[in-house]
Amino acid sequence: MDWKSFWNKTAEETQVEAQVARIVNGQLMKEDLMDKIAAKISLQLNLEGTKSVLDVCCGNGQLSAKLLPYCKEVAGVDFSETLIKQASALPSSKLNFHLGSAENFYLNQEFDAVLLYFSFQYFESYELGKLVVENLVKHAKPGSKILIGDITDKRKFFKYYNTPKRLFALLKQTLIGKNDMGKFWHPNELFQICKELNLKGELQEQETWQPYSHYRFDFLIEK
Repeated sequence: MDWKSFWNKTAEETQVEAQVARIVNGQLMKEDLMDKIAAKISLQLNLEGTKSVLDVCCGNGQLSAKLLPYCKEVAGVDFSETLIKQASALPSSKLNFHLGSAENFYLNQEFDAVLLYFSFQYFESYELGKLVVENLVKHAKPGSKILIGDITDKRKFFKYYNTPKRLFALLKQTLIGKNDMGKFWHPNELFQICKELNLKGELQEQETWQPYSHYRFDFLIEK
């Protein structure tokens, strides 16, 4: 799947939620739900109002901006030129955005907390996922936390593909190389990556109010 072309095209949508595919039951995600997700992330990363946060795969920066009440500043990275342009137009001096790919960007800075949300599924091999984690760790201060959130869960594959129509659509997309759900990860793969990189990992099951909890999980890493 050509994810850069996919996201540049998706970014042309007029609604900011649609630009980053924040869709719940066929409807655009409501702002109060985004606020609640940001508050949850602040707890998971133990933000305390003075920390610098790196938001990788930040898209159009909407979630980055919602983290500002909980931290000092947020830097965002995304490989979509269109989404980074939209993010850079957000009116806050506490936000700054950079164009780059998750597996190899370099900012010459370490952050108090690192986030990658709703995007790990687009790294479609174990090897690429490991490169991404390795690069996140490089940008994290010693003792800091890294949250990889909203990961599609291989254990719950059939809770997402739960109808013949969805399974047929998956088969069709796979045959033409345009499966827009990417890779479903097993938590054990994340634990193995942590073991190989000498990191401590923690599986965090999502709460039922989280919009995709029936087929996604979070994973917290300590450097």
